[in-house]
This record gives sequence, structure tokens and C-alpha cells, in this order.
Amino acid sequence: MKNKLKYLICLLALILLSACGGVVKTDMSFDDSFSGSRVMTYTISNADYTSYVQKDLATVESTLKELCPPDIEITSLNQDENNIVATFTINFTSKDEYEEKIGNILKAVGSDIIPKVTFLRSNTAFAKGVAYQENFGSDDLLKWMSDGIIQNNYITSSYETYIFSSDYISLHINGDEYAKDSTMSIIDVNSAKYLPINSVDFNTVINKDSTVDRTIEVNIPDSTYKEAKDDIDQFMSKRVGNIGSGKWVEKDGSHIFTIEGKALSLDDCKQMTETFTGKKEDQGFPVEDESVTIEPHESTASTEPSDSTESTESSDSSAQDESTSEAESKKSESKKDKSKKDKSKKSDESTDASESDSKDDEAKGDIDDTLDRKHLFSKNIFISENINLEDYISNSDNTVRFNYYVNPQNNYGGDVIDAAGMEQNLSMASFDSDKNELLFSGNSSAFDISMDVNIVPIVSKYKHIVTISPTGKIKRNITVVFKDSFTDEDTKTLEDNLKKAFADTRIKVGKLALKGKDLEVKITSVGTLDEDVKMWEKATDYDRNSADLDIDKKGYLADKQKISFTDDFTPEIFTLGTIGSYEYRVKGIGKPSSRGDYFGGGFDDVTAKFKGNDFVVKGDNVAATHISFPDFTSVRTNYFRYLIFAAAVLIVIFILAVVIIVSIKKSKKKKAQAGGSTQVDTGNKTVFCPHCGAKNNQGDKFCSSCGKEIT
Repeated sequence: MKNKLKYLICLLALILLSACGGVVKTDMSFDDSFSGSRVMTYTISNADYTSYVQKDLATVESTLKELCPPDIEITSLNQDENNIVATFTINFTSKDEYEEKIGNILKAVGSDIIPKVTFLRSNTAFAKGVAYQENFGSDDLLKWMSDGIIQNNYITSSYETYIFSSDYISLHINGDEYAKDSTMSIIDVNSAKYLPINSVDFNTVINKDSTVDRTIEVNIPDSTYKEAKDDIDQFMSKRVGNIGSGKWVEKDGSHIFTIEGKALSLDDCKQMTETFTGKKEDQGFPVEDESVTIEPHESTASTEPSDSTESTESSDSSAQDESTSEAESKKSESKKDKSKKDKSKKSDESTDASESDSKDDEAKGDIDDTLDRKHLFSKNIFISENINLEDYISNSDNTVRFNYYVNPQNNYGGDVIDAAGMEQNLSMASFDSDKNELLFSGNSSAFDISMDVNIVPIVSKYKHIVTISPTGKIKRNITVVFKDSFTDEDTKTLEDNLKKAFADTRIKVGKLALKGKDLEVKITSVGTLDEDVKMWEKATDYDRNSADLDIDKKGYLADKQKISFTDDFTPEIFTLGTIGSYEYRVKGIGKPSSRGDYFGGGFDDVTAKFKGNDFVVKGDNVAATHISFPDFTSVRTNYFRYLIFAAAVLIVIFILAVVIIVSIKKSKKKKAQAGGSTQVDTGNKTVFCPHCGAKNNQGDKFCSSCGKEIT
């Protein structure tokens, strides 16, 4: 009984296996420019067709022509004595066109596959051979055919799995055969031989003067270096051009080749990078000074190859026959999506704005909103570079480990897209460190970097004096000294930007002077609490939601005043880095009503106390981003009242003195005129002048004082 059961199972399996169904053969062929065709041949035997398909061939052919996507051509559909053969062709003239057509076809059949094509032909020190990979198969591209046959009930449901039972692949590149009738559902051909690399590291330092220090390191295992020492030495020596210097260092079981360039101009840094990669950057390496709010944009830097780059490309032409980046469409789509999200976000914010906000927007209509108001004293730049590392691919994944380091004294934000279209957000806030910090890392063959860099100025001195009048007016006197951060040109740009930012406010620039490498800036402002908050928010875009000032008895005649003061003014307006010498002082604020920390939060590296009638915060090497706002209550004697009283007394005394002097003069004149024309003192033999009353000797005809005749 058991033997009969085994016999029946084997017979059933044989019947099923003998039912071959449809077979798809794919011939992929293109030349060096990626111009060619993808020919997909579908073959089904007459016997299987008769068994599976319940419609005549003419009906099926008519249906296929109706369903066929426009990017696929039905080249032929023939039947001989054994088989029915349908041929479908996709023609293309470039890799971009091929990916576009594949994308259209996949979208038409409802697939969520985003086509990715990797083509690398290398003859470098680390990889030799061809790699061609796709992430879709002919089954995916012909899904419209299988769906149409099933939906039209041309086959029984039990035979759906036999529509595409086998796949065979042939690959020809520029006439050379790399695969022939290989059994695979997706093209994945890799004939390359690899020597492993640990990593490629970029250290990028953006200096205060916008020059660039760049160090490139290729970290190679000792085993790799020993296996191909001569090839590697020759290869790496060609990657050092006229800019920068290269050297080998042995460390921790690795040979590290380092290329270093210091204080490079933007063009020189771009040229150094292109020489290393052996590729002309798609977007170059622009570092563009921006006085406006930075948005990603096309590079305006020159993309013409330098002599050194041309020489490198020429010398490596035999080593690198062709290398095609596969991420361009991904990068474009990603940036478009990002742009749409930003626009949608802005639209939502606009829709949700209140009526009062709308009025505020109208009031700001004349303001230059293109200024990056939060970073008025910083240099804002936009970096866009495409780093193509295909010559350093060292594994069957066609990738290399890439690490990108930056100096942490600046702020960074943006994104990086790799060759697979994977996007990483970039974000780093400035802080002090003796070494560069890793901004991002990844495994790929190319990286498209777009990021905003905020170069944080060095503040050696910050002195902020606040006075609060008896009526509640807040006056600020701010002095900031920037060290080694501004040039003459930077100072002129800053002056223009401050004029725009402070326009229509009571914020005034009292001094803007460059002495050597130090820039001294003095700024004043005056206004009520509400005016103070609004004008600084308007000028700097920093929200001030915690500011508060309460005086129990306002006015110049109040005897004592109880003052509660919270000042959320932030020195981040001037720098996001470390302040060498920090002082914040509220003058004449009186004595504290109670002992405490006097802060809404805590300060780092500062002391805060009431000194005399002042509240004083002082510290050295203080991080601007760690400074918390003072929050205290004090009681002060209103000395203005006594000053007013003293001034009033002085005025009264002055008036009385003037009245007395005038009265004396009038009295003398009246006495002189009281005795007639001439007054004679016979005892003293003197005569008084009738005009001015002065004494004269008897017998004088003219007054010795006024000169008039004595009659």
C-alpha cells in the first residue's frame, strides 16, 4: 500500500514538473554610451498553450496590443509547429532614458519599485572587472501581460503560476559577453575582483575667513597593500595633483595614504577633490557667502576641469573605462519632494495664522525678509559637492565606507544622498573641541552633499549694561569684540545688514570699527518692555516669550520701588560659540528682596550677585547657548526723586539771586536820580552823576564812569 502511494506521488510530481509553462529570456545589450536595447522573449509550447490558455492566439494577441505600455514595443508574435514566441523590446539611448522608461512601465503596472541600475566597469588598484545590477526583473516589466491574461479569464486559476515559470539572462556590454542564458530573475552580474579598503575619510574644516582645510585619508589594510603594493602606490600617486601633498603612514595594521591641503581657496579645494576622485564633480564644490537666508540652489561655481584634473583623467582613462552614477534621478526626486513639503508647510502655517499675525505681516512689509536675522554676525555659506568614489569601490556590493568629518566650531544642517538614493539629514550644533567630529558616514559609491554652514564668530568680550528708568524704560548698552572673525569686506557687509535689520527700530549701532583683526561693535536700544521685546524680535528673529518687568510704583516721584525683572535677551544674537569675557549688568537696580539663584535656569562658568546697587553676572569662556536669563526681585530707593528736589531748590535759589541783583541795581539808579540833576557832597567835595549815579570830583564836567556831561 505504501509503495503504491509513493508511486502516485512521484507520478503527480512528474506531471507537474513536465508542465514547463512560459519561459522568459532577457537579452540586455548596450554600448559604452549606454545606448542599446532590452529584448524580452516569451516562449510557451503549443501543448502548454492548449492546456492552459482558453482563448485563440488571435484574441490573445489583440488583447496584448491593447494592454502594452507605450515604452514597450511588441516586436513580434509568432507560432511555429512547436512554440508560440512573443518578443518585447525596450530601446534606449542613455542610462537616464532607460531608467525613465523602466519607471514608467513599473508605475503603469502599479508596482512600487523605484528602478535602480548600477553599472560599473573598473580597472583600478582596488577593483578590476564589470558589475551590472538591477532591482527589477522582466517578470515585473511584463506584469501587465500576466494580469491581462488572468483578468480576462484566458487561463484557469490553477495555472496562474505557470505564466512565467523560468527566467534566463544574457548580458552584452559593448559587444563583450558577461552572461549567457544564466538562470536569474533579476540581472545581477559581477565579474570584478576586489581588494578591500577600510574606509575613505574626508576632514573638512571651514575656517573663519571661508578658506578650507581638507585632509583626505584612504585607509587600507596591510594585507591589501602588500598584495598590490606597486599598483596601489602608482594609483595613489596620480591622485595627488599640484594642490596639496600626499604621504603614507602606517598605523594599527593599516597603511593610510593622506592628502592634505591648508587654507585652500574654494576653487583649489574643488580641484584637489576632483584630482583625488578622478571625476569632475557634477555640481562642483561651491562655498558661497550668503547674506540672505540660505536655500538650496544650483551651484554657480565653475565646473570647468583644471589642467591638473584633465591630466589626471587622461592618465587614468585606461584605468577607468566607464563609470556611471546611479543616483541622479533619486537626488532630483528627493529634492523635489523636499521642496514640496517645505511649500506645503509654509502654506499650512499661512492658513493657520491669526488676524493679528496678518496685521503684523503687513507692518513688516517693508522689511528685508531675505536677511538671515538669527545669524547677523555670522557668515552663512552653502556647500554643495558631489563626491564620486567609484574608483575606490572595494567589495561586491560596489560600495566603499565613507566618513565625513567637520570642525565642530560651526553649525551644520542639510542632507546627503548616496548612490542608492538613500537620504540622511545632517545636523550639528557648534561646540568647542580639539578634534574634528563625524558629520555622517555611509557605504556607497557616491555622495551628494547639500548643507548650510553657519561660521560662528569668536567673541573675546561681551559687555551688556541694562538700566531701568523709574517709569519702566529699558535702556541697553551692548559692547561686543569679535576676534579674528571679520575682514574689511566682511565688516562692510555686516554694516549693511545691520542697517537693514535695525531699520524702523530704536536699535542703533554706535560703533563698528575693525582694529587689526578685532572688530568692536557697540549697540544701544531704549524702550518699554513691550517695545524692547518687539524691536529685538523683529531685528533678530529670536523669540522672547519670558521677558517680564513689573514696577509697583512707577514714576520719578516714587520713594521706593519694588522691581521684578526677567530678561530673556540672548547673546546668541552675536555668537553661538564661547564668549571669552562675559559681563551682564543691571545698573541701579537696588538690593535683592530675597536671596536666591536669581535665574530662571542655571549659568555655566559664571558668578551672579548683587554688587552695590547693581546686579552683575560675570564669567570667562562662557558658552553663549548655555546662558540662562536672570530672574530676580529687588527694592531700590528712587534717587531720581531727590535729584528732582535738589534741582528744584537750585532753580529757586538761582531765581532769588537774580531778583536780588536786579533789585540792587534799580535801587542805586533811583538814589542817583532822587536829588535832581546833580547831587553835591559838599563835605567830601564830590558830585554824583545824574545819569549813572557814579561819584565824581567837584568841578568835573564829564562823568568818569559813563562819560556824560555833568550839569
